[in-house]
Order: sequence, then structure tokens, then C-alpha cells
Amino acid sequence: MLEESFHFDGRFANTLKLLLLKPGELSREFSLNRRARYVPAVRLYLFTSLLFFFVFALDAGSRAESARAIDTDLPDVTAQTDTRPLNHYLDSEYRAKVALIEARKGSFGRLVLLQWAILIESDDELNDSDVSRALLPLVVDALVSPKRTFDVLIDNVAIAIFVFLPLYALVLKLFYLGVNRRYYIEHLVFAMHLHSVGFIVFTALACIAFVGRQGNSPTAALAWLQSGLVIAYFGYHYLSLLRYYGQSWFKTSIKFTVLTAVYGVLLGATMFSTAAFTLTTL
Repeated sequence: MLEESFHFDGRFANTLKLLLLKPGELSREFSLNRRARYVPAVRLYLFTSLLFFFVFALDAGSRAESARAIDTDLPDVTAQTDTRPLNHYLDSEYRAKVALIEARKGSFGRLVLLQWAILIESDDELNDSDVSRALLPLVVDALVSPKRTFDVLIDNVAIAIFVFLPLYALVLKLFYLGVNRRYYIEHLVFAMHLHSVGFIVFTALACIAFVGRQGNSPTAALAWLQSGLVIAYFGYHYLSLLRYYGQSWFKTSIKFTVLTAVYGVLLGATMFSTAAFTLTTL
């Protein structure tokens, strides 16, 4: 099953060439029923998303190794010396977990808990609030085993983005009602193609960040390259809308601006919900 899904042969090169060099054209080929020469949209999406999350996990792993290497040298950045103010909100099980985190003297988790203790002591509204009582145990669970938390979060984010696609396709359909009389599946394919390019761009950004941490390349040049890729992706999005839906530059500009705002709100809500779900199910 997996081999069949990712056996692209010569179609893969045809697909990438059209996808990257002619924004929106691959989706037009699908709508015109000229699909035999190209990889199906769902397989392309799965391939690019798996590639991104694989590279991202490797990059995050290298960051974690670097952080562990300097953990013992991290200075305390707070005058707070212990986490006793947090005990008021925790039972004995969670106090034991906090003690375990606090024993890692230079760890990020310890610094988070120390800062939280400062906030509780200095903010009357936060002190003895239901927010701290509900949220603190979830954060402790996440910090006591950060690698497991990260792995679960990445898995959930991958699923959430895939579930998010039909919602974005519905937004596209509402924005382009009556334009070329496209079916919902056509908007969904367009959304998959657009996100596939997004995953390719983010994979490149992760690779550039990894190269930058090796210290062998000019940092400023890499930062400019990363910024250029992000700007290019927004330009790609705009040109894809222009070519695929065939409206004027003016209408496309307005819809692109509003779509970008709506997309940001929906994606932000999706990511927040995914993070909350992850914390509550650890």
C-alpha cells in the first residue's frame, strides 16, 4: 500500500515542474481532466508533508542535542530560586514531577516553572486563579517529558493540517461562488497543491536553518534567503489564485488579502486547538 502510494516514476518530475514553475496550472490540468501525466493531489500532499515533518523532526532533534550540551552552562535568568509557590495548585503526584523538572538545573522546563512562580507571587489576579489550577498540571505533564510531548504534538499537527484542508477548500468555494462553476473537489485539489508547495518551502527553510547552525555560511545571507522564500510563497499563492480562477488582478488582489487573513485566523485556531488537545491527552 505504501509503495503504491509513493511510486511516482516519471510523473513525479512532470508534477513538480508544473507545480513549481506555473502556479495554479497543475490544478487547472486536474479540472480539465488531464491527470494521467501527474501524481494525484493527495499523494503529492502526503509525500511533501511527510518530507517536511521528517526534516523538521531531524532539525528539532539537532537543536535538542545542542541544548542538552549547554544545559549545565545556562545561567539562572531569574531571582526566583525554587518552585514552592506552585505547590498550592498541585497534588503530591504533580509536586513530584515538578521536583524532577527542577532538578534539571539549566533546563528550559525549570526556567518556565520558575517564571510561573514569579508571576503567581507578583500578580494578585493570577494568584489562586482557576486558570493556574487548570493549566499548570497540563504544563507540568508537557515539561516532565518534553521529547514525548514534542513527538505527540507533531503527530497531532500533521493530522490537524490534513483535516484543515477541507475547511480551507470550503472557504475557497464560498469566495469563488459562480466562478467557472467549479465543484468542491476542485477547490480541495487546489488547496492540496497549494499546501504541497508550502511544505516544500518549509522543508527548504528547515534545511537552511540547519546549515546556518553549522556556522559555515554567512548568517545574513541565509536570513535573506529565508525571507525571500517566504515572500516567494505569498507571491506563488497570489499567482495561483489568479491563474486558476481566472479573475482580474484587482479582484484577485482583494480576495487574496481577505483569504490570507481568514486563513491565518483559521490556522491559528486549529493550531491552538491541537496544542490544547495534546496537553489534555498526554
